[in-house]
Amino acid sequence: MRDLIRSWRVNCPPWARELGLAKEHLAIAHRHNRVRAAWAPHLAASQQLILEIAARCPSRQRVLVIGAGDCLDVPVAGLAELFAHVTLADIAVGTEARKWAGKYPARVECVNWDASGALAALAKVRERLSAADAPAFFTHSDPGLPPGGEADLVVSANCISQLGLVPGHSLRATEQDSTLPERCARAAAKRHLDWLAVRSGIRLLLADAARLDIGPDGKQLKRETLHERFGLPRPDRQWRWDLAPIPEWSEKFHRVHEVGAWIYGG
Repeated sequence: MRDLIRSWRVNCPPWARELGLAKEHLAIAHRHNRVRAAWAPHLAASQQLILEIAARCPSRQRVLVIGAGDCLDVPVAGLAELFAHVTLADIAVGTEARKWAGKYPARVECVNWDASGALAALAKVRERLSAADAPAFFTHSDPGLPPGGEADLVVSANCISQLGLVPGHSLRATEQDSTLPERCARAAAKRHLDWLAVRSGIRLLLADAARLDIGPDGKQLKRETLHERFGLPRPDRQWRWDLAPIPEWSEKFHRVHEVGAWIYGG
């Protein structure tokens, strides 16, 4: 019952709930509660870099944060001190983000916004859409202008790999084609990069650069590069995120991500 109440406190359009976005939002919040100490260095690194790039902006009328979620990795207070308007955008807006908007009502706003531009149309046909046709929804989508208008700083906050992945898992066709979510993820990520490329302000992209499995003895068991799937070069900055310590993901290894930061126009 508690999870049901928390779920409905997430501000999320009904069609986005059907695609699993509210459930994913809560899953992230639950994991953070379980492994808060392990996540702390990553969240601090993200917040510190966002503020560093924000300080470079010659104009500070608006900052847009895409994938704001519960603002775990977003220094909202610091951004509110620097910018006249802070737009926290996500398809699923949680209570923590709304608290920030309540604390800074003249400067901070929360907006339900689909950064992929594809989800409403995808939800209408998710039961009958073929695996061959699904990725094209993301490839040819149009997210439109940024919510609130063009921003002096756009932060894409650790969401690019999830834009198509989570909705892809909700499609009926995935039951017969297990590779479909990954193909949707690639299509959505590349479209997001194209969208970011035409923005007028400074852009900061935070994304998974690699995924590692680390044994209990600290030895690396497996490493998979992620950013090259989306055509990204080596990141400008990089740090580790202890995403799922033993036994969160597995009893045999720690799941660690290398987080990359790509800075454009700054």
